[in-house]
Amino acid sequence: MNIKSNYPMIEKQNVLPILQQNLMICCKWTFLFAGFICAVVNLSTGGKAWSIIVIWSMWLVWTQLVSPDMVEYNRISQTIKLIVNFCILLLLLDVIVISGSTKEAVAVTCFSALIFVSILFFTDFETQRQNMFPMLFFCVTCLIGSIIGLVTIHGGETWTFAVLGALAVSLLIGCAAKLGKEFVRECKKYFCTK
Repeated sequence: MNIKSNYPMIEKQNVLPILQQNLMICCKWTFLFAGFICAVVNLSTGGKAWSIIVIWSMWLVWTQLVSPDMVEYNRISQTIKLIVNFCILLLLLDVIVISGSTKEAVAVTCFSALIFVSILFFTDFETQRQNMFPMLFFCVTCLIGSIIGLVTIHGGETWTFAVLGALAVSLLIGCAAKLGKEFVRECKKYFCTK
């Protein structure tokens, strides 16, 4: 009598996911320990709160390289996330270490990012249209930031905020023109909870 087994053969477990998981745990505790040490050294020595800048820099490296997003992992979302984290780092530098023209640098970074993101969006429109909402949210945020910059900052560097606002508005109009009637439907899809 010949017995045929219907059970699947047991395969050897792949060692790579286990090593990757152990490496992630080691990196997480190393980052946490380094952040804690920086905060303790900064508190004990006094002075400016430079440890906040170091901790935010480690957060930026963690979220972009070591443990990136599992949801919304695409070129547009990751670029916007990197730019937002970088701009927050620049503003922290301005508030904590040097007071100067960092706000203008943030505006230049944001309008450069708007140009780059719009190129990513319009060159591969059919694939990237599902990633439209993070870009639209970034445009609205940049528009609000440019209005605040134009109202609060006086002097020769306001052109950066004017360019930022103009690019944000033109990108919003470009998306609405390209999608036509689909623009409102795509926005409704993002907020749909059913």
